[in-house]
Order: sequence, then C-alpha cells, then structure tokens
Amino acid sequence: MSSNESIKQMNLVQIITYHLIPGVLILLLAILFANPNWGFGLPILLAIIIAAVISLTLVPISIITLTAKRQGLKFKDMLPYTQKTSIGKLLLWVVPCFLFGVLVFGVFSGFEYSLWKDSFSFMPSWLRLDKYVMEDWSISLLRLTAIANFIIVGLYGPFMEEVYFRGFLLPRMNKLGKTAPLVNAALFSIYHFFSPWELISRVFGCAPFAYAVWHKKDIRISIAVHCSMNLIGCVIMLITVFQM
Repeated sequence: MSSNESIKQMNLVQIITYHLIPGVLILLLAILFANPNWGFGLPILLAIIIAAVISLTLVPISIITLTAKRQGLKFKDMLPYTQKTSIGKLLLWVVPCFLFGVLVFGVFSGFEYSLWKDSFSFMPSWLRLDKYVMEDWSISLLRLTAIANFIIVGLYGPFMEEVYFRGFLLPRMNKLGKTAPLVNAALFSIYHFFSPWELISRVFGCAPFAYAVWHKKDIRISIAVHCSMNLIGCVIMLITVFQM
C-alpha cells in the first residue's frame, strides 16, 4: 500500500477517537498506579512511565492489527510512510524540526505553564507531573525511575507514538488536506491528558515534524526528532539522579 489513494480514510469521529484512546488509558492507569489511597502510591512520573508502556504497546498494536485484519492486509501495509529519504535530505528536515522543538519546549512551554497552571488546581498533587519532587523519594526508586524514564520516555515511547500517530493515523487523515498534520499535532497534544499545561507548546513543537512526515512520507523524520527531543530531558534526569 504505497499511494495515498489506496489508504482507507477515517471520518472525523474516528480520527478523534483513535488519537485519544491511548491517552485515556494512560491517564486511568496512572491514577491507579499513583493514587496514595486506593492505588499503588507510586511517584507520578514512574506511574506515567508504567502506564505508557502498557498503553503504547497494547493500543497501537491492537488497533493496527485489527484494522489490517478487517481490510485483509498485513501489519506493515498499515504503515505507508516508508519512503527512503537520503540521509542528507533527511537531516535537512530533522535538524530544523529538532532545533525548533527544543526552542519551543525550552522557552515557550515555561511561559505557557505560568499562564494557566492554576487552571488545573482541581487535580490532586499526587497526579500533577509538575509537582513531582525527586527529593520526596528514595535514591533507589529515583534511580529506577531515571533508568525507566530514559528507556521508555526517551526511546520506546516516542518510537511507538510516531508509529501510531504519524505512521498509522496521519495517512488516514488526507481528507483534511494540508491541515491534516496540524490536526494530528493538536490531537496528539490533547492525548497528553497528564500534562495539559503544555497543550499549546506541544502543538507548536510537534506540528513541524508532523508536516515533514506528511510531506516526505518518511516516518523516520519524526522518530528521529521526537526521540532526540525527549532524550535531552531524560539524560539530564539520569545524570542528576546518579550524582545525588
């Protein structure tokens, strides 16, 4: 399945639903793992990491596999954006998208957070990722979290997100025309229910590489950008924790 015309398109309800299902599951599992009263009482960061592993494994594989089965196709046929851009041209897309994303999340996200952090005061502190304080937990638990964060948030999570959101969903949104990458980025941002105070920043930070994948039909662009951006914070946490 190589041409856009041969890809069965989704309607608006399907587009929204399939974008948000993984986020709903992550949120529900995170509540279970982090709730100190009737849950497991884990640190919210670790709770989200575990929830993400489960959701980003179960949901994408299940949905893509079932869709392929209904259409009489193979799993790999569901991921059409596999055109091989040359390394040089690939970097011409990856580097600017990466630098722009770092700028957005490094500068604008802090400004956005200060604007409406109080809007989410209804969320209990144990569920607030922005309230996570490393000093509140034992060094062994911190090191476990830091390692898991590097592997899951830095590598596995963004890889699976790109396979699902840009590799599977984006090609099925072509009826939206040139707005498809922006809608994809916006719904991807909303899917992060556990950090709603970065909603606008995430849209701006992700839209360029969503557009790049849509334009070049090469999922490697967004995988490289997304993993690289996530790894910055993961490496910083890893170094910080193991120096404590």
